[in-house]
Amino acid sequence: MENLLKRNESETLLLTKQVFNVLLDKVIAHFKESHKIDGNYKDSQLYGFGNYDLEKANLKNDLELVLRGYVNGKYLYNKHREVSSGKPIIKISREYRSLFFNYLGYRDVIEFIESGLFTPKQRDKQFELLSRRGSLIDHYYVCYYFGEDNKMNKGQVVIYNDWKTVEMIYVYVDENGARGVYTFYGTISQSEDFAHFDTKYFVGNKKSEGAKFIFFIGKSSPNERHYLIGTYSGFDKYDRAIAGKMILKKFSSKAEIEEEVNSKSFDPIICQELNKIRLVVESNIRKNPLRFSKKSPYAQILTKSAGDYVFEFITGGSNHELKLRIEKYHYNIVSLNDSIIIEDDKVLVLNKGQILNLDFSISGMFYLQKTSIYINAMDFIDKNKEVEGNFNGVDVNNNIVSGLVKISNLI
Repeated sequence: MENLLKRNESETLLLTKQVFNVLLDKVIAHFKESHKIDGNYKDSQLYGFGNYDLEKANLKNDLELVLRGYVNGKYLYNKHREVSSGKPIIKISREYRSLFFNYLGYRDVIEFIESGLFTPKQRDKQFELLSRRGSLIDHYYVCYYFGEDNKMNKGQVVIYNDWKTVEMIYVYVDENGARGVYTFYGTISQSEDFAHFDTKYFVGNKKSEGAKFIFFIGKSSPNERHYLIGTYSGFDKYDRAIAGKMILKKFSSKAEIEEEVNSKSFDPIICQELNKIRLVVESNIRKNPLRFSKKSPYAQILTKSAGDYVFEFITGGSNHELKLRIEKYHYNIVSLNDSIIIEDDKVLVLNKGQILNLDFSISGMFYLQKTSIYINAMDFIDKNKEVEGNFNGVDVNNNIVSGLVKISNLI
């Protein structure tokens, strides 16, 4: 254990939550006993920060006598706050790695752990953390996603312990400039080609379920990936169930991710991949399915739109015919021409059920490569007559075109 401590003495010291809690309790108890203090003591006076009385006893002064140098009075208090928020592992910076143990009369963390204050399981967990620390490197990412208020958002992601644990920090700034910070802690498990993040957050001392994340990592180590793409699901700041797509971008340090998150600019490549990709389930229960959304009362129009059709596009004095199927239930638009593939297709009901909009891209040898068609919905679902509508789109030569479209049932 001596060799272990010497090997890592230039690094920050990692303590499990259990070990730090015992350490802090012992430090405060020793302080109060030394100065004959009974009852509660104001935090700022106890730790020695803010508007505390320099003439009264405080930990800052006691610790400076042990260190024989300056001690940040708020340092130990901030670590206490980290534990209270649920952080599972506490980092003690290099200059303080022995200070708190020396204050209690211990030579170092090893002697403290072996003092009989811990169960064998707690002791083994701390020793495992110390033995692995020399070979472990923290990994820093910024996560990008389309979030609340229909805006792109960023968050800090720090991976610890050889991809075993994760810390995620999200900062929201309201219209008055006030900052709200949400911190999640969680575990990481790897299954086949994916990394699964299971997070929790703390309100006071109560632990609640946080968001779930799945990222594709492939066969290689996740450390080799500069970008990770995946999905998330959880609850947003308005307590709505949400899900969406997320991209993680790797950075070199904590300072770099903080700088990136504080910046209001976004990479346009990332934006176009994530913009508007978000599913929101409102926090209310509808007794009538017609109230699921504003589109629900017009579902019958979609149902009756299914079938096989011939679309005749008329523009610039020429006609171009395409055979398509609108699938029942799924409402996918499928080509009935062997050499043509339909992609990015959508069937929408607009204007309170009056207009049917068919929007899709076309791969293959056809005059149009992209089109959006608008048809009178009631005429279209009347299968006994040919229907006319309007379309606009992009032709095979990348020209923007528009014209008339005639639609008839395929016999």
